[in-house]
Amino acid sequence: MAEYVYQDKEEQMLKFEALLTSRIGDETGHHEAAHTDTIKLLASALSSGSMLDIGCGMGRMTEMAADIMAEVVALEPDVDRCNYARGLVADYATVSVLNQMTHEYMADNPGKQFDLVLLGMVLQHLSTNNCKKVLQDVVELTRPGGMAVVSTTHALEKARCFTYQHQPDARITEEEFNQYADDSHAQDKGLPVHRFSRSELEALIPDSFELVLWSQYSYYRQQYLRWFARVHHVEPEELIDIGNSQFVVLKKK
Repeated sequence: MAEYVYQDKEEQMLKFEALLTSRIGDETGHHEAAHTDTIKLLASALSSGSMLDIGCGMGRMTEMAADIMAEVVALEPDVDRCNYARGLVADYATVSVLNQMTHEYMADNPGKQFDLVLLGMVLQHLSTNNCKKVLQDVVELTRPGGMAVVSTTHALEKARCFTYQHQPDARITEEEFNQYADDSHAQDKGLPVHRFSRSELEALIPDSFELVLWSQYSYYRQQYLRWFARVHHVEPEELIDIGNSQFVVLKKK
C-alpha cells in the first residue's frame, strides 16, 4: 500500500478555482470544461472498453466514467482521498478504486492494459525523475491503439519554474524541488508545484505515443490578472490568452 499524504485541503482548491474561468462567452461554464469534455468524448467513443484513472483524487473523472465505460479502475495513493472516491462509486460493480501507485498496480496485475488512461494534474507534484517513470507506466498500461490524456500546469516559457503551493511566487532549484516532492510527509509549504511550459510537457511524451492534441484550459479571470502576473513574474497582458492548465491527448502506437 502506498504511503503518501496529499498536502492540501479541498476547500483551498475551491477558493483557487473561483479565480479561474472557462473563457466561454461571458466567462460562464466550469473552468475545466475543455479538459472534462474531451475525456467524456473519448470515454463515450471507447465505452465498451476499460479506463484507468491514475491519481484519481476526489474521484470526479472516475465517477463520470462509471456511467459510460464497461470497466473503470482508479488509483489514488492518499488514503483519505481514495476512500472518498470509493464512496462516490460504491454502487458500481464495474469500478475499482485502489489505494495504490502505478508501479504497485502493475506488480499486482502484470500485463493489464486499458483502452483509455488518464493522468490528471499529477505530474506537477512529482519529482522530475518520477515524472518520467510514471509516464513510462502510462505507456505500459495503455493498449496498442489506445488513448491517454495527460494534464498538468501551464505557464509561459519564461515563467516555467519550480515553486511551492503556499509560496507561489517563490523560485527554487530542481534539486530543491525534487527533495521536497519526494517526501510528502515533510511538505510544510503545501504541495510542490512544477509550472510546466508547453514545450516541457511535450518533451516528456514517450516515443511510444503519438501526440493527437494539445490544449489549454482554466484561464485567469480578468479581475485577477494582476495578481497572477505578480506570481508568474510577467506582465498582466501576457496572461490574457494563457490557461493555468494544459492537457495532451495521446495515442499508443
